[in-house]
Amino acid sequence: MYFNWVTLKEKLRVDADFLVLEQKDKQVLWQSEKSFHYFAATFDEQTNISLKIEGFSDCSYQLYQVKSTSAHIGRGSQWGVIPDHPITSYYDILVPYNQTSLTTTQQLFCLEVESYDPGLKSGRIQLLIDGVLQGELPLSLEILPQKFLESESFGLELWQYPFAVARYYGISEENYFGSEHLARIKESLVRYRQAGGDVIVTAIIHDPWNHQTYDDYPSLIKWQKTASGFTYDFTWFDQYVELNLEVGISEKIKCFSMLPWEDKIYFWNEENELQQAQYLAGSNEWQMIWGEFLSAFVAHIEAKGWFDKTYIAIDERPAETLAHVIALLEQYPNQLGERLKLSCAMDYQNFDEMLLDQIADVSIGQSHLGSRTAFNTLCESRRQKGLFTSIYNCVGDYPSMFLYSSPYETQWVLWNAVSYGSDGFLRWALDAWVENPLENASHWYWESGDPFLIYPHEKGGSGAYLSIRYQQLIEAMTQIRKYKQLKKQSPSSLVELEETLATLIFPQGTENSYGARIALESTSHKEIQQAIEKINELLNQCTLAALQEEK
Repeated sequence: MYFNWVTLKEKLRVDADFLVLEQKDKQVLWQSEKSFHYFAATFDEQTNISLKIEGFSDCSYQLYQVKSTSAHIGRGSQWGVIPDHPITSYYDILVPYNQTSLTTTQQLFCLEVESYDPGLKSGRIQLLIDGVLQGELPLSLEILPQKFLESESFGLELWQYPFAVARYYGISEENYFGSEHLARIKESLVRYRQAGGDVIVTAIIHDPWNHQTYDDYPSLIKWQKTASGFTYDFTWFDQYVELNLEVGISEKIKCFSMLPWEDKIYFWNEENELQQAQYLAGSNEWQMIWGEFLSAFVAHIEAKGWFDKTYIAIDERPAETLAHVIALLEQYPNQLGERLKLSCAMDYQNFDEMLLDQIADVSIGQSHLGSRTAFNTLCESRRQKGLFTSIYNCVGDYPSMFLYSSPYETQWVLWNAVSYGSDGFLRWALDAWVENPLENASHWYWESGDPFLIYPHEKGGSGAYLSIRYQQLIEAMTQIRKYKQLKKQSPSSLVELEETLATLIFPQGTENSYGARIALESTSHKEIQQAIEKINELLNQCTLAALQEEK
């Protein structure tokens, strides 16, 4: 029998041996900081096995069983056809442990602990077989009297897919945004907010991304064409925004897109049939149709009190087409003469500074960052102008957040964004699930796991399931909040950490024989892990130094 703490392996395969991690005497945390601890149990035979948590009476905790899903190891090239690449299994799904007997001989678990009060917290995990204690793992946490400030944050935008949620849970179109659909959507949004998500992502036209996901994405605003022009039903849009606001996701409302892929605009005709037409950006027809929409949309969001936080959002489009959008937005201001703000994901090196200054929210692809020094200068210049700059990570990037990525890559990607001076991080997607991600996470185009960071729950379950990748994202976002808070409270304590971030090595990637992005060097994963461990160690030292300064 084997029962011990483990560290996350470079690739968490079902048939992999676990690596033993010598648990430190205690882990240093801030108040309300979640800590995650992995441990493994291997048994000689299948029998009545159960786990029990003792201690931590003044903490909240959740025990997860880590389950696996299958996925191919490459990328595809044909729409809707899963490529015929080798399939493997990865531990990634954190399913709440329900204390029922376990029936397999090898198990991986995760314990999540959160404490609200300072002091030394001690507990242990007990392993029982037929109710008889077989072993236990002690765990001590030192909670410092250091609280997080709500004002200190790092922007997090993960795209949300409410129609993937509907399809997976069998919710029919006539029940879209009914009570059950809203409840299931809320499960994803709660997880999103838990990580610090602060951007509402909406579609204001049908399928703005040309159905690149398993599920299509109907518009949250229904366009109805009549003999006298268009009318717009904002019911779904309002319901979705209001649900996000209820959960606490309230910083921005991103609305995609005035530049949909292939310039397609969908609308319902008088016979209630979905139609489509193509209008070249900047053409007279395009200006007329979008002008009519903007007139109604601006009036609606102003009446709802959402104008100041609403952005027209556009992803990866050339400068000349963005100029058409900016010009048209100027013609449809609100009652105070203000135009809607613009948000764009782009390669900033293809845009001049004058155009960039007209885009309130810019996100730059990880592969387009260029010089760290130059990018830091750009971010600071934009901050001085009240403009927001983030970095996004996506398909084809290394390091990344795919199923086969080293778990530490998730943390590295976020800290890299900090090292470049950005104000936040963007990624598609939170929950753009494939057909059955709990069984197979393969997508026909993208690297496996690319379209989602959380999982739907099993039949009879509740709450969206975390992934190991998302757990790592939560951990990194928490550490970044610490860094940003200490930077204001005790900048002198951060000298060594700042030097480490300024010299963070960007490991290079390559393609495997199946078209997926992987590390160029076999040592990269270890270097990434060591960099993250050093950053976390320095953060702990900075915290202790800052507390000492207060005394």
